[in-house]
Order: sequence, then structure tokens, then C-alpha cells
Amino acid sequence: MKSYCKKYLLFLILLLTFSISGCGEEEQIKVTDTRFSMDTFVKIDAYSDKPGEARLAIDDAMQTFQKTAQVTDRFNDGGPGSLYEANSKAAAAPVTLAPQLAGLLNYLDHQPDAQLDIAIAPVVDLWQLARSQNRLPAPEKLQESLRHTGKDKYHFDAAAQTLSYNDPDVKLDLGSVAKGYAVGAAAATLKKHSGITCALINAGGNIKAIGNKPGNMPWRVAIQHPRDPEAFLGTVMLHDGQSAATSGDYQRYYELNGIRYHHILDPQTGQPSRLHQSVTVIAPSALDADYHSTLFFLLPTTEIKNRLTAAKDLAVVIVENDGSIFVSENLQQTWQPAKGI
Repeated sequence: MKSYCKKYLLFLILLLTFSISGCGEEEQIKVTDTRFSMDTFVKIDAYSDKPGEARLAIDDAMQTFQKTAQVTDRFNDGGPGSLYEANSKAAAAPVTLAPQLAGLLNYLDHQPDAQLDIAIAPVVDLWQLARSQNRLPAPEKLQESLRHTGKDKYHFDAAAQTLSYNDPDVKLDLGSVAKGYAVGAAAATLKKHSGITCALINAGGNIKAIGNKPGNMPWRVAIQHPRDPEAFLGTVMLHDGQSAATSGDYQRYYELNGIRYHHILDPQTGQPSRLHQSVTVIAPSALDADYHSTLFFLLPTTEIKNRLTAAKDLAVVIVENDGSIFVSENLQQTWQPAKGI
């Protein structure tokens, strides 16, 4: 359990049937590359009438993804300005951040939601140890770890691009957003290459559409059933520029006395959130999708509905704790439930 919100193969299964032609007027060739990063497989499918240029573009995008992964990983040394360095040194003196990490923290600094706490690493580590020993964290240790969480325990200086900690025991964990951020960065790199006509990036279920799929149609993706690994709930569509991400209780978990203890922790209690089985968010950016899928997993559906009223560019599919499904109004026309759902 490397982070309290790493999606670990979120299982938005792509239902794609590609043809040789489609994205533009000229014949298009599909170029595919798959690499392993952030504990998942990252796949880029790109279409171009210049496959040699497309391969170079994909390699460039993959390198961007990997660099973002390195600087946001708290477990491995990502070099100067990485999260690993900040977690090691920021309690003693401000650490100047790598541009990629500073950009992500700048985004998070403008999010007012206390329900999503990136300073929850001490609690995550406690649960990680408990899971390895097939037990629950001791209540007194859980309460002690919660004392070292919260936005007031660190300070990000956007102007200086530095990070400092007010508590020697605080550590940040960016698993709730890092993968989506890396997908967005890779997409931005890919779009700089004129040889790409359309593409799809899929990092373990964090998905970004660049252009529409061959035939100028939206990309249809299926959402994993949270209680049946061999089934899916239904399908949604991604149009040019849209992204999707899912948070669920069905991947990183263990059971004791018939109770499931998963990796998405409520920062108020330090306990796994019990409100939903899974939350899928479609958003304009991969970072927005990743962030809100985690945030919404920690919020009751009534509050999510209120937020959707103001955030018209977000759409959701929620599997409640009792197995019922809520689909936001802006997906009603394109949502296709699986047979038997």
C-alpha cells in the first residue's frame, strides 16, 4: 500500500476496436508503446500518417511521464527537488522543488478540500505495517499518527517554489493525484508533436483522450465492477480532451473478521472510508479526474451532487456501499449499463 489513494490499476477497461484508417483524411497508422511506471502499465496508442514521428512523440511523452513519476514518488529518491528529498529535509529547511512537483503542489494549494489530505503519509504507513502483520493499527498509535497530518503541517511557497514542514514527523503522500498529473504531463508533451493525429493514454485506468478515436467517434470505456473482477458495470464515452479516473475499495485491501480494510483513508478518522465501493469521475483534465475521484470517494453522495451542480464539467458514476449505482445527469444519455446491471 504505497499511498492512501493510489489507484493500483483502476480497471477502466478500454473497449477499443481500431482500424488502420480513421482519425483524419489520410491513412492513419496506429503506433503503440507500453511501459511500466508508478506500479502500473502505461500504454499510449497514437495514430499518425507518419509512424516514425509518432514513435518519437510517444517516447518523448513516456519520458515526461517517468520524470513526473520520479519526482512525486516518496519511496524512491527522485533526485534534487523531489518529494523524497522534501520528506527527508523539509522539516529542517525549505526545499527547492523540481518544476513538476511545484506545479502539482500549486494545483493542490488552490484546492480548499480538507477531506483530501496529502499529509496523511504517517497514517498510511501505520496501516501498511498493520496490513503486513494481518492486524489493525492500535487505536492509540492511529490517534498519534493523526496528530502529524493536515494542511497546517506544511507550507508551499509558490513564488519561491519551496516546501517546508512545521512538524518533523510530517510526510506528504501524492498517491491521490500523481498518476493523473503524470498522464496530463505526458498528454501535453504528446500534443506538442504535429505528427500525432489522435491518441489515448491509459495509465492503469487514468485515461486521457487526445482527439477522438478513429472514425471521429468518442472513445468508449468500461468501468470495472467493484465486486466482480471479471465483469464491468457499464460504459461511458470520452471525447477529445476528456479524462477519466476511478477510486475504489476493491484493489488494495485486506479482510479481518469479514470486514474489508482498503487503502483510501478518511483523513478525519484515519479509517478506510465506507461511503462507496467505487467512484469514477470524467473531467477536462487527468489531474482533475484523479483528484476528484479520490475526493468524491470520501464524500457522501448528497454532497457530491451539490458539487456537481456548480462543477458542470465533471461527471460521475458512483457505486454506493449497498451496490446501487448513481450516474450523474450529464452522463444519462451516453451511459450504457452492462447486461444484468
